[in-house]
Amino acid sequence: MLRPTLFLAAALLALPLHAQAPAPGANIRGAECLIRANATPTSWLIQGYDPFDGAIPEGTFGVTFVNEGAAECRFTPTFELSQPPFGLSKGSGRPIGYALLNLTDTQDVTPRAGRTQRSPSQRMITLGANASRTLLYKLVADPDDVKDSGTFTQDVTLEAQDSSFRSLGGTRIVLGIDILPSARIGLAGAYTTNDGHAVVDLGELRPGVAPVPLQLRVASTGSYDLSVTSANSGRLRLGSSEWSVPYSLAIGGNAVNLTGARTISGPTNGGLRRDALPIQFVIGNTADRRAGVYSDVISISVTAR
Repeated sequence: MLRPTLFLAAALLALPLHAQAPAPGANIRGAECLIRANATPTSWLIQGYDPFDGAIPEGTFGVTFVNEGAAECRFTPTFELSQPPFGLSKGSGRPIGYALLNLTDTQDVTPRAGRTQRSPSQRMITLGANASRTLLYKLVADPDDVKDSGTFTQDVTLEAQDSSFRSLGGTRIVLGIDILPSARIGLAGAYTTNDGHAVVDLGELRPGVAPVPLQLRVASTGSYDLSVTSANSGRLRLGSSEWSVPYSLAIGGNAVNLTGARTISGPTNGGLRRDALPIQFVIGNTADRRAGVYSDVISISVTAR
């Protein structure tokens, strides 16, 4: 009488073991969803941006998602900051804001709060086994935040996340912008233009400072040098004759030696600058000079450092 009871007990104990055996093809390696993301290139750098040429600092880049698993994948591409705060930085100073746009699906995927914010209307990407899809992204930096030259970057992780925010795969990407040292100059005050050249009327030549309000305007990403040359080596000449009047020049309070090429160094502190430097003409001896129009050609150029 004990043997049937023992047999039935053993059979009942064995049933759950058979019920837990995996179904064919279920939960085995290679059957799950597995995404590989290939970013080209891995550094999304806006190259050679000049903050004074009026162009928008932007660049377009691509990512190819490949399903290397045997199951269908449904996911949303999500960018996450590797290390807050948000913004492109070179380690000091105010970071540069940016926008990251999915051009393929027309979506803003900028990780402003540390990660891409999902939208209720956002569609998930579906990839079958061994299928792939390439998405185009545009990185746009905020030109109003550009205050210095150099390379500004931020590390992010691009992940393919399912509906439960579980990562199915991804890649690390460096976002950035390379800002060129750049400078521009212009004039403000009493001058006219002729054939693209500025013409300054010094009035009747008398010894001393000519009463001409004139400023050299300099816009620069940082430190800069001014190079000044005089066609007549510091002399106002009467036409092509040998009659001349000596004069000297000062820019921003710095005397300029006009007998040869002269370089004036601007302020040494970094950061975006917009300087207004007074220009003074100091007329020398005018005695016993023939009447007429005396002139010289001065060339001023600026080089950013």
